[in-house]
Amino acid sequence: MRFLKLLMRNKRNLLGLTIMLLGVILGVWLGFWVMFVGGIVQVVNTLKGNVSGLKIAFGIIKIFGAGIFGLIAGVVPIGIGWKILK
Repeated sequence: MRFLKLLMRNKRNLLGLTIMLLGVILGVWLGFWVMFVGGIVQVVNTLKGNVSGLKIAFGIIKIFGAGIFGLIAGVVPIGIGWKILK
């Protein structure tokens, strides 16, 4: 309860923490769901239907690049939120 009162007293802290929380959510969503799961679904759907080497390659690139894209999408808002807090 005391923590919430302290946060509400200083709106800048609240904004910084909100941006950091959204950064974590964005990083997990983009890295895991869009890139990792989306890449697996793309490869499986390509193998079920019309087999195209380019579609399979892009699906594999999405799977391997999921960590990097998730990290970038999470670190940038966290860095911005950290700067606002300071």
